[in-house]
Formats: sequence, C-alpha cells, structure tokens
Amino acid sequence: MWPWYRLPEVQEWTTTLSPTLADHQEWWDRTLDTCVVGLRDGRIVAPGKIERQDAWSQADMREQAAGQQAEIGWVLDPAVQGRGLGTAFAAALRDIAVDGLGVRRVEASCFAENLASRRVMEKIGMRLEGTFREESLHRSGRWLDGMSYAQLASEVR
Repeated sequence: MWPWYRLPEVQEWTTTLSPTLADHQEWWDRTLDTCVVGLRDGRIVAPGKIERQDAWSQADMREQAAGQQAEIGWVLDPAVQGRGLGTAFAAALRDIAVDGLGVRRVEASCFAENLASRRVMEKIGMRLEGTFREESLHRSGRWLDGMSYAQLASEVR
C-alpha cells in the first residue's frame, strides 16, 4: 500500500505521515494488534483499525466499563474510490467491533473538511455527536474543526 498511501490526496486526511518506506513499515508493525485490511484481487486497498477502549465511568464502575467501546478508522486506495468499498469496509469494521468484540458503542472521528469520511460514517448509520471548533491541528498548520460520530450496538442489529 506504500505507493498509494503516500499520495498527497491520501495524506491530506491521514494521521500518520511516514517519510520513508521503512518508517511506514515500522508504524504499521506497531499497530498490528488493532489493524484490519481490506483486500481486492490480493492487494491491500484499505487499511483500518479497530481499537477497543474503556468507556468513561465513575471510578467504582471502571471494571464494568472496561473495553465496552471501540474506535474505528480507515483509509482507502484512491484507485478504488467511488465503488462503495469504503462504505463496505467501514461497515465491516463496525460489525467486527460489535459482533466480534462485543462492544456496546463504536466511534469514529474525522476532520470536518473530510467530506468523504463523513459520508461513509453517515451511510453506515453512525450519528454525528459533535463538531469541535478548531480542535485539530492539520499538518498544513491550520486548526480545523473535528467531527465525532458514533453508533450503539443496539442500533446496528
């Protein structure tokens, strides 16, 4: 995925910018425990993450809140965009979190200007829970609005 992952149109919205292939590989090696990939014709076209998290709780409920939610995220090869694969992949990540990990809540976030990610989240049934004014520092040096979406497991089934 290195050839397409480093394209400017991909890097516009990703959280990790690796200057070399070695740096890119090292970063992915560190995230393998939360990584899921989408394949098409034997080629990675979508890396994603499912990161199990503890829900916020009062101190005496911490044990029951442990691992009850997950954050999902994804990147799609520009060569396969516009075919519904990003939506299918994001839905699969959500379903793995809900059905595979048994979490009760799934979250995803993006820069507000990332319209493609926002559309994907909305298409899979996630609801906008917040827009946070200038809370995200973009590598362009601009402070951008961030958006947070979520869906409960009970809304997926």
